[in-house]
Amino acid sequence: MDRETLRRGRPALWQAYGHDRALVAGDALIGLAFASLSEHRHRRVRDALQVMGSFWNRTCAGQIHDVESQGHSELPLDEAVAVHVAKSAEGIGGVLRLSALLTDADDAQIEAVGRFGFEFGMALQYCNDLWDLWPTIHQGRLRFGDIRQRKMTPMVVACLGSGNADSEQLAAYYRGQGEPDEKHLARVAELIDRCGGRAWARERNHEHMRQALQHLQDAGPPPALYDDLATISSHYLA
Repeated sequence: MDRETLRRGRPALWQAYGHDRALVAGDALIGLAFASLSEHRHRRVRDALQVMGSFWNRTCAGQIHDVESQGHSELPLDEAVAVHVAKSAEGIGGVLRLSALLTDADDAQIEAVGRFGFEFGMALQYCNDLWDLWPTIHQGRLRFGDIRQRKMTPMVVACLGSGNADSEQLAAYYRGQGEPDEKHLARVAELIDRCGGRAWARERNHEHMRQALQHLQDAGPPPALYDDLATISSHYLA
């Protein structure tokens, strides 16, 4: 949907095989996922199917809102954050909740695992927003993808409402059209930094990660599993 030509250092599926095949492959995989889950013999399979369907639909809705928000410089901050919630946090929370449902975890543990996934998903999304402009690792994708498409990420919306002297220049870019060159994109990233966006997004990344690890601790996993998940999570601390 975002027309990224690279994913993890390889041509994106639509780029390699075309839009039609990429769309059908996604539809086929989600169908296989439901079919596979329905064959599971755990007592909570019905609950798991409901969770999977619910969070899949919310993720799809989040993707649509993400596309529709591009170029809308008047987007309220709470709506921009809601896109992150729907397209990332709720999906990851749902996936982890689904996994916990198919164990002998009790209701409190399942809830804590789901909350861990939600908060981790939010932290991850803010990290991705930052890495799009100021990468600290090689992600195998082109830099400046979000601002090239004029996506209204929460970081950008916060900058536009900051009252900073540079926010009007930033708003002018997001109201504009056309394909910017790399020099122009670097200038937009600089404006976001000067408007406080970089520090704002990093602060939220750290707070969501702190909450994620607290929920993970509340779930009471074995110490080795906690350490593994905490280590993986730390890679997404911006």
